[in-house]
Amino acid sequence: MHLYKILVLIICATNLFAKYTININFESGFQYKSQDNFISKLENLNSKHEIEQIIKDQDWIKTYSIMHKPFTKVIFLNIKNREPIFVLNDDFFYDEDLKKFKFYKAYKKLIKVNGPIQNIEEIQKIINEVKLSKFNFDIFTIKYSYVNGWDVKTDKFLIRFGKDLSKDKFKKFQDTSNYLYENTKIPSIIDMRYRDGVAINYGK
Repeated sequence: MHLYKILVLIICATNLFAKYTININFESGFQYKSQDNFISKLENLNSKHEIEQIIKDQDWIKTYSIMHKPFTKVIFLNIKNREPIFVLNDDFFYDEDLKKFKFYKAYKKLIKVNGPIQNIEEIQKIINEVKLSKFNFDIFTIKYSYVNGWDVKTDKFLIRFGKDLSKDKFKKFQDTSNYLYENTKIPSIIDMRYRDGVAINYGK
């Protein structure tokens, strides 16, 4: 993990000779456009209370600590960013706690999720279950539609879960993917939408 330290000077409006020196340590690195905006806002604040308030308003901050050096105008901030797991409909990031925060298009490659999704927890269930497979998938996209239900595109094949995400279906998926792995078979599609079994397509 790389540590990024940025020095920001804030001039209090009530006293032009009083300056806050703020030492910011971004534990998770400098990743979001929101961090640029955050630093710009800090430069225009007038009090320590305002500094704390703007920190609390940042949706990309997971945890932070703030320390004021006694008898000085020196403040130390330690900030840990939220780490996104997937991006939903190109609008918001979601982290492992399913906390959402503003999507930044230039961010590194993530799982892209699209569709009229009401229950965000179902996305997390799919990701966790697919990653349990012996295939060690990279998930590219997860799509939900009223016609097909859940489609998961991985670096190996397409998984069609349908609309129902029951424990039995996930177990059936694990059994099927483990069988395919052990027999070194890589299909193009695993279709889990059938009540009495699984359809496997080996076509391109």
